[in-house]
This record gives sequence, structure tokens and C-alpha cells, in this order.
Amino acid sequence: MKKLIIIISALTSIVYTNAKQSTKSDSLRYKGAQFVHDWNAKMTDIIMEDGFSPAVIAKHYAYANIAAYTAAQPGFSKLYRPLTGQINQFTNPPMPDTSQIYDWRLCAIAAYRTIVNKVLYRSQYADSMYKAQVNEIESEYEQVNDGDEIVTRSIKHGESVAKYAISWFKDDGHIKNQGRPRYNFPRGKGNWMPTPPEFADPLDPWFKTMRPLVLDSARQFAPLPPITYDETPNSPFYDQVMQVYIASKNLDPDQKEIAAFWDCNPIKAWHQGHFVFNTRQISPGGHWMALTKVGCDHAQANMMEAIEAYTLVGISLFDAFISAWTEKYTSHSIRPVTFINKFIDSTWEPFLQTPPFPEHISGHSTISAASAEILTRLFGEFPYADSTEIRFGLPIRSFRNYHDAAYEASISRIYGGIHFRRGCDEGNRLGKEIGAYVWDRLHLRKPREQSKE
Repeated sequence: MKKLIIIISALTSIVYTNAKQSTKSDSLRYKGAQFVHDWNAKMTDIIMEDGFSPAVIAKHYAYANIAAYTAAQPGFSKLYRPLTGQINQFTNPPMPDTSQIYDWRLCAIAAYRTIVNKVLYRSQYADSMYKAQVNEIESEYEQVNDGDEIVTRSIKHGESVAKYAISWFKDDGHIKNQGRPRYNFPRGKGNWMPTPPEFADPLDPWFKTMRPLVLDSARQFAPLPPITYDETPNSPFYDQVMQVYIASKNLDPDQKEIAAFWDCNPIKAWHQGHFVFNTRQISPGGHWMALTKVGCDHAQANMMEAIEAYTLVGISLFDAFISAWTEKYTSHSIRPVTFINKFIDSTWEPFLQTPPFPEHISGHSTISAASAEILTRLFGEFPYADSTEIRFGLPIRSFRNYHDAAYEASISRIYGGIHFRRGCDEGNRLGKEIGAYVWDRLHLRKPREQSKE
């Protein structure tokens, strides 16, 4: 009991803001990081059940981690700067009372919880995890004076920050987009048309109007346009179609595995006779949030380092999706399956199911390159094994570094038969530019030489 009281006493010394900074032991610091990992993993689980689109999923990850970072940052202000003024129109989040004690883990947990309750449909799936986390932390305060007040105060601060974030993102354009009329996509040669097997309406055509988080505008970074449409054999456009067609006819086992590993289609439709059913899997953004934990584990990241990583990747995902969707619904480029079925092989099917939005540019290439840029700058280059897709029956794949993984994610779209090489290459270039820009613009962690813990 004496040892427990000593540990708890040390724990309470971390919760003052500013001058009264963290002195928590390393084991407790990494334990706090696990709460952060658990919330991001739980969001992935709920999102798969809810069935959001890839772009909207990135928005959810970004907002939840922005709230958690903002709620916890005042407790680590010697090392971390606030997001206030660093992301668009995020100007006046609530601040804690610096004369009071807080547990910053609870602040972050409460912020995650409040955002998840707002943006996800099946938020009740997180109830038991949230209660278990709070109970675990509460037990550390059983022998601490005013322990109940510390817990209550900390949760209230996290909730108040999250409520500010909710009021802030009400004006991001999403609510307005939900009320827009059915999108009337342009028809004509070379333009996107609904694709088999679902022939669904275009997905998220107005996402290009969303407010970016760090970019000045959705077109701040723009890719080269798609190759000019041309039905003439041996023309540049026809040649890129044939590249996809020939590649699809000659996929080796490893190429098929690569395509399946990076499929990341959140809702895949299956047809058996007159019956149609859907299966759920991780989204492109969800895959890269899982790879964020890989970097955190490699670096033995503490709680704030973990929140920092998820926040930077979430923001990059969101802005990269806005940029990619802006191009998609500007160029309205035709998908390979549409052209091939009409002019080359009416029976051809791509290895992967074509998602319901225009081809140029590859969104997966864009967000993968952006995420890889952020994670490489955070954690450096190191080899790792990616077990993200085990739950979907796919084997572990190993990569030399994050950029290696991003390139493979990009080339998987050609193997899958759903993108042209130009769309993948330009997505790579655009994503890397966005990731670098987000890194250069967001100054979260202060230089370590300027502050000592």
C-alpha cells in the first residue's frame, strides 16, 4: 500500500499546467499512450460498422485527434504548442484553470469520447472501453486528496474542448453538403460514368467544398491533368488503358496480394444471382492510422507523442482527401473498366471493385504519400511488418520504410485495374507535397533543446 501511495503521489504531480509539468514515470507515460491507441483503433472498428466513405472517415479521425490534442496540450506546454491559430478558424478553445490539478489522460479520453459520440452512429460500441479507462485512472486516485474532484474536473475540461471542436467543425461545409441536391455529373466522351457492379451515384462529389485544415485552399496544390482522352489505338491515352488491361491479364500471386492488401474499400458489394450483400473492411485512412501506431511503438512514444502523431496524420489525410476529391470532380476522368468494356473487352473485370467516383487522381496514392511523408519526418526510416489486414484474411507484408509502403499502395491501384498510371503518379506527387506542407506549417512540438522536462 505504501508503494501504491508513492506512485499515486508521483502521478498527481504531473497534472499542473505550465510550470508544474509532467514528471510521470516512463511506464505510466507509455500506458497513457495506450489509451490514445485504443481510441483510434476503436474508431476504426466503429467506422467499419457505420460504413462511412473514405473521405468522411478521414474527417472523423482528424477532428477526434485535434480535440484530444487540444485537451491535453496545456499539461505539456513546455514541449507542445497549442493548435490555436495553426489550423483554419480554430481560434479560441477552452483553457484549463492553471491553479487546479488535472489528469491529462482523462482530458484526452473525454475529448475522444465526446467527438465519437457526435460523429459516429454506433458510438455506444465505445461505452465499455471508455468506462474501463476511466475506472482504471480513477483507481489511482483512491488514496489522493480531492481525487474525485481531479477526475471530474479533468473529464469536464476534455468535454468542453470537444464541444468547442464540435461548434468549430459545424461550419466546415459537411452539413451543407448533406443537404445538396443529387449531383448531376457531366456526360460525354472521356467523362466518368457509374461503374459495375453497382453503377452507384458518384460518392462525395461536394467534398471539394470542405474547409481544409491547413491548406489555404483545396487547389493550393494541383496535379497535372489526366492524359487527354483519345479512342485512337496507340495514342497516349489508349496506351495507358492497355497498360492496365495487359497488367490485369498477367498478375502474378504477389501482385494480386498487393492489390488485395491495399484494397481498403470500406464497403464492397457482392452479387450472387438476384442477391446483393456488402462486406466491410478498413478504409485507406484507417490503414494509415494503424501504421501510425507502428511508428509510435517503434519510437516508444508517450501519450503526447502518440496524440501528436495521430493528429498530424489525421490532418494530412483530411486535407489530402479534399485536394484529391477536388481534382476528381474537376477532371471527371473515365475509369479503366468503362473504356475497356466498351472498346477492348466487354467481358473484362478489374481485380478490385471500382469505387464510385472519377479516376483522376488516385485518392489512395495521394493520402498514402501524405501520410508516409508525415510519419517519416516524425519517426525516420525503419523496416516494419504491417499486420493491418490480418483480420481480413490477408498475410503480413514487410516494408523498408513508409515511403516504400506508400509506393506499393499506389501501384496496387494499377494491379487492381481501377487506376491509370498518370493518376497514381500524380497522386504520389501531390500527397508528398501536402504532407510536407502540413509538417512545415504545423509546429506542435517545441525544439527539445529549448525546454527540459
